[in-house]
Amino acid sequence: MLRTALKTVQFQTFEDWECLVTDDGSKDDTPEVAKAFSKDPRFKFERFSKNQGMNAARNAALARATGKYVTFLDSDDLWLPNRLEAFARRGQEMPEAGFLFSNAYLWRFDRVVGLLFDPKREIPEGKVPGHYAVGEKHLPYVTTNVTVSREALNRAGGFEVALTTDTDLWAKIIAGGAPVAAIREPLSIRRTHGGQLSSKYVSNYDELMTAVDLASSDEATRKRLREDMVFEVATYLIKSAQPEAARKFMLDKLGDAAKGTNLFKLTYVPAGALKLGRGVREAWLRARHAPAFASREVREVTALIRPLLEAEGPQA
Repeated sequence: MLRTALKTVQFQTFEDWECLVTDDGSKDDTPEVAKAFSKDPRFKFERFSKNQGMNAARNAALARATGKYVTFLDSDDLWLPNRLEAFARRGQEMPEAGFLFSNAYLWRFDRVVGLLFDPKREIPEGKVPGHYAVGEKHLPYVTTNVTVSREALNRAGGFEVALTTDTDLWAKIIAGGAPVAAIREPLSIRRTHGGQLSSKYVSNYDELMTAVDLASSDEATRKRLREDMVFEVATYLIKSAQPEAARKFMLDKLGDAAKGTNLFKLTYVPAGALKLGRGVREAWLRARHAPAFASREVREVTALIRPLLEAEGPQA
């Protein structure tokens, strides 16, 4: 996956970039993959002797970055060729923006299965409250689609190495007054699979609460955000066919107040029924987004990335 990700950086139509890659103490052939790109001086590699965590790796790269803007690419995602060009253009249109993000195609079951968000969706831009960075209610971003200005990063500081999430940094950047700018065009491919850190819903909850505390000084707002995040986490658990875990989580975080909600009632649906429903949804997604029914745009995107994915081996 790393080789694929780096190739999509090389394919960019905007060529004035530097790519800083941190190998967080891997024990596979990652160094050999990195070596294959060393002829291009825009790629700069650093290897930790032992694993230090995602945020420590990101901070190491940030310390070496020299650009006016910094953007991110995890090894399991891909950029479309016009991604950097589109962000550069948006930065010129709104030079005061400090936090920019784009749309993305979602890749699952060896095909595009939709977009990260509806392009017609209302999205707040300009200066917004810091708590808008928490959850999916206001700003529909993921880190691979984010670009931040160096100025905004310097004001907020780097990633918190004790955490495995990054929402706290985005909350600090936005709360610090950095205007938000959205790009509704899909500029990347986000692969969804079971190995992603974002699937650790329950363990991530406490870290998201750190972001909530940083994002707002208003207790009523923090209380509402905590409740929203409880419902988000419980929803993911239910979708993952873990109803008992969802019920326990809601009770732990909300107490008896959780019992009157419709979501809590869903936690009594048997796990087997939820798995069946998930299977039905998977079958529907495969049929709905079959290549034969794909739009011209999706067919072009698929033709572009298919050779890269096939080079990796069988896809999940």
